[in-house]
Amino acid sequence: MGQLLMTEALSRSLGADFSYAVWHATASEETLDLLERQGFVPAELPSAKPLLLVDMRSPSVLLQNIPTTLKEPFSSDRTVLAAVRAAHCRMQRALTGLYPGSLILSLNAEVIYHRLVRKIVDLNGVPAEPTVPRVLGPKMCVPFGKILRGNAIPNTVTKTIHTDKVFARDLTSFDIENFPGYAPLESQIRTIHSFRRPVILVDDLLHSGNRIRALDPLFRQEGVVIDRVLVGLLSGRGRDLMAAKGRSVDSVYFIPNMRSWFVESTMYPFIGGDTVGHGEPSVPGLTPAVNLILPYAFPRFYRECGREAVFRFSCACLENARDILLALETTFRERYARNLTLSRLSEAVILPLSPDKGSCMHYDPSLPASVFLQNDLEMLLRMRNVLQS
Repeated sequence: MGQLLMTEALSRSLGADFSYAVWHATASEETLDLLERQGFVPAELPSAKPLLLVDMRSPSVLLQNIPTTLKEPFSSDRTVLAAVRAAHCRMQRALTGLYPGSLILSLNAEVIYHRLVRKIVDLNGVPAEPTVPRVLGPKMCVPFGKILRGNAIPNTVTKTIHTDKVFARDLTSFDIENFPGYAPLESQIRTIHSFRRPVILVDDLLHSGNRIRALDPLFRQEGVVIDRVLVGLLSGRGRDLMAAKGRSVDSVYFIPNMRSWFVESTMYPFIGGDTVGHGEPSVPGLTPAVNLILPYAFPRFYRECGREAVFRFSCACLENARDILLALETTFRERYARNLTLSRLSEAVILPLSPDKGSCMHYDPSLPASVFLQNDLEMLLRMRNVLQS
């Protein structure tokens, strides 16, 4: 609850264009820890009460979405959720090391999901609860990112455009393509056009706008009527992009000058990531992917943050993924008396991926994912001396 309240207070202050936040009051150790995980640092001034401040001019955003990537009953299991919460706190602390004194805004994907649903049904003029008999609104909802994928909006026609961010094997470029196993983007958009309804496009984040840049020409080519673009998080750059394209845009959260963003699932191997090339998976159901952390790739924010901070952040991501998967494996074993191996990982994770290590390296499907993560963590620790030289 404290984290949710802190996020709401800080996000509203950002919308009002505030530059700094100051805490000057008596606080428990739990509250002080919460403040430090948002990036607050002690002020260099004598004070009888705790005096902390944080720079809000260029905040970084962390999207907490691990529960939305897991299947039931694991997404509501207490042991798994405890591991997810502990991992989230470690991730926040690692991010404060990347950007000392700068705000780390932590957003909860489930909160964003519920607020997006409320906005969609309001735009469509329908109630938020299913009605009997069912009465559909005039507009249709079209998610084109990761959020709301596989979900239906109450009393609203819902059809997902299944997209995927696919990196080249050398990671120098990427394309927005159809998700593996789905029709080409042009065919998916023609299907959307066949409904003959105004479209509400939905995504979790709009900053660089890579997905919407790829899809917008296809929408215009097919004559799809876009009522508006609705996102969970909108930056000033994303707002300007939509204004340049002549599209209406709305959001749950607005951050005028966002420095960087991190999606938890994308940083955790085997739980998420970005697809690489078009190679055949060594384990059926596990698409080759890359997580932009060491030792898989050199993070893009290295020059800005420093080598030691990047190293510690990468270690935190690997440890978090390992601990979450260990909790999943323990719970899976207790429930089904079987081991959660790579070949069964899709029974617990909605869209599992495997770190790409070339066409000559193959994963053993009979081993759990935590074993491979422990090996990768040990490989990263071998690089410590090189990073500090």
